[in-house]
Amino acid sequence: MISLSLLKKQILALSVFSILLSIAAIIHGIFLDLELAQIKRLTFEGLVLTLLVVFPSILFLEWVFDINNKKKFDEIDKRIKKLSKR
Repeated sequence: MISLSLLKKQILALSVFSILLSIAAIIHGIFLDLELAQIKRLTFEGLVLTLLVVFPSILFLEWVFDINNKKKFDEIDKRIKKLSKR
């Protein structure tokens, strides 16, 4: 099983990444629209709202790509247990 400290590190890393991605998404939207009136989107509330969209999306993507890894690790774990019984 995954240790709790590893899970905490993963959540922390994903949180920091999603915060940075949220800021980048807001700035990217401002520069593509070229409307400086939308600079108000770069507020704390805008950051939190964007973070609430980005963070669950990243968690979902991690879960989707981790499904295959979990199956492989289970197979490897079974083989190791089988070899250690010999």
